[in-house]
Amino acid sequence: MSAPSANLLTKHNINILTPNSPEVLALEKQQYSPAIHGDQVWSSTYVVMDYLLTNPPPPQSQLMDIGCGWGLLSVFAAKELELNVIAVDADPNVLPYASLHADINHTHIQTQQLEFDDIEAHHLEGIHTLIGVDICFWDKLQPSLYHLIKRALEAGVEQIIIADPGRGPFHDLSDRCEAHLNGRVEIHHCQEPIQDSAELLIIEKDLLPY
Repeated sequence: MSAPSANLLTKHNINILTPNSPEVLALEKQQYSPAIHGDQVWSSTYVVMDYLLTNPPPPQSQLMDIGCGWGLLSVFAAKELELNVIAVDADPNVLPYASLHADINHTHIQTQQLEFDDIEAHHLEGIHTLIGVDICFWDKLQPSLYHLIKRALEAGVEQIIIADPGRGPFHDLSDRCEAHLNGRVEIHHCQEPIQDSAELLIIEKDLLPY
């Protein structure tokens, strides 16, 4: 990783814009103002990047990044892991930031504006990996995410990874998935561009209880 600047970070060959970067400020001037905590790249993203680098999905498989925010994880998966990526967020104003990250990294991702409850079986067909970072921050999101996880497994999604710094709603979700879907929680760490850790809820289709 190169030395960080006020406007740009890099990790695993991916350029990462900061809130002070001219490109981000230009989007803000165009009235793209994220409304659902989509105002920066959250640190659990860096932990998941490291995890996926050592535990990658099959090349050319499909990954759906739910609650994608600025799209850093989507861009990393598309460019460095050679995955076909669909970046989904409930906030239409955040998707231009995801597309911007794809553009500055010379890669391609699809974007869709959908809430968790609106992601149905036909959206999930052909998806190998469903992933979400820092998306279970309100109590009301926990049941929506649990039912989305169940729909994904029923649609044939092979693995689901939800990362969080350890909030209460996430623990409620992980407890429910451990009890009913044979999920597990692993703690992982990153050193760059900041030192941090995150809890990863991992659910694999092959390990479902029968």
